[in-house]
Formats: sequence, structure tokens, C-alpha cells
Amino acid sequence: MEYFTLQVETAKKYGVNASIVLHCIIYFVLTNKRANRNKKKGRFWTYNSYEGWVQSLPFFTATQIRGALQKLREQGAVETGSFNKKGYDKTLWYTVSNEILREAEASEYWTKRISKSKKASEKINRPIPYKEYLSIEPY
Repeated sequence: MEYFTLQVETAKKYGVNASIVLHCIIYFVLTNKRANRNKKKGRFWTYNSYEGWVQSLPFFTATQIRGALQKLREQGAVETGSFNKKGYDKTLWYTVSNEILREAEASEYWTKRISKSKKASEKINRPIPYKEYLSIEPY
């Protein structure tokens, strides 16, 4: 069984749905930083399509995920970019604000979770046209 742990203050600030999505983005950004992967413009990123997010978070619809991501962008918690090699690939890339990244890196919770995760370099994630999507790993 998989679990999500949410910070109460984060859930109050962004809402439960957005907090779950933010939790995932933090996890993937920190995992990519650990593996020194997906570094663009001096920051570490993760990417996914809305369909990919639904596969990773099957209790949400694409509309709920889109709304959560919009809320996180509007409130400055998440930034998006496009670093895809193919022009037709519209997969968005995500990173967290510098403030959230600093807090996560200083957090004992995240330090333990990332150190316990599978070796980051064993995971291969590709944007479209490949049909591989990011998934949530049990902690």
C-alpha cells in the first residue's frame, strides 16, 4: 500500500489536491537532483503529460490535476518550462520555487525519503513520443 504524507500548512495554503501534486513534484525534482538528471537553466526539473499524471495519481482526473498545477503556478510554488527535443512534444516540465526547494532540502522528511528511494539513475523517464510515464514509488 502506498501513502502520501502532507504538511498541514502546505495543504492549508494550496489545498489538498495541489499539495499532493506538489509533493510529487518535490519528490521527482529531488530525485533528479540526486541523480544529476534533467538539469536545465541551473535547476532540476521533472516532466509529465496530464495523462501521465493521471496514471501516477489515479485518484485524480486530468481536470483536477490541471487545476492543481494551475493553482501551484499562480501561487508561485511551481514553475513550468519546455525543454523537449521535438517541436510537436508539448509535455510540460515542472520545478518548484527556490524557497520550496530550500525547505525540502533542509527537511529531515525529504532527506530520508530520497535516500530510501530506488537508485535514481535506474529510473529512465522520457517525454512524448515515448509511452513511459512517471510513477509514484512507495517510500
